[in-house]
Amino acid sequence: MTRQEEQINAFLVEVFNDVLRLEEEHLRGLGGKRLSVSEMHVLEAVQQRGGADISMRQLAAGLGVTASTLTIAVKTLERKGYLVRLRPLPDKRRVVVQLTEPAQRALQAHARFHQALVQQVSARLTGAELDALCQALAQLHGFFTELSREGGRPAFPQTGT
Repeated sequence: MTRQEEQINAFLVEVFNDVLRLEEEHLRGLGGKRLSVSEMHVLEAVQQRGGADISMRQLAAGLGVTASTLTIAVKTLERKGYLVRLRPLPDKRRVVVQLTEPAQRALQAHARFHQALVQQVSARLTGAELDALCQALAQLHGFFTELSREGGRPAFPQTGT
């Protein structure tokens, strides 16, 4: 790897770990039952549907997880009082999830955390630096989205052996 590629690798790993650590610390400070980062992401996915009832199948697809993985997470969130599962009429086979009031409060607090984090980063950069960062992050996001569609494995260079 070149020096720049080594720096990119270090930054990707370190920034990911830094943000994850900060999110975990923030979630520990919320009132109510403790939430993990992945549990908060499930709540955010439900919220992104605009408060409408969302089926377990839709939620699993949106999160890119299996139905069984989601079922475990939803059961935990239901036990903690953040989600409720319902079987609406007429099809009792269909299961939908709804956010509870404690979930709404946790999501609002988490949104304020992200807003403060972004504002503090933005305050340290010039307008040109912010533009460059946004452009670079958009390209990075596009790359990871494409990589995810291709099965999540980067292409390895061909060797002469």
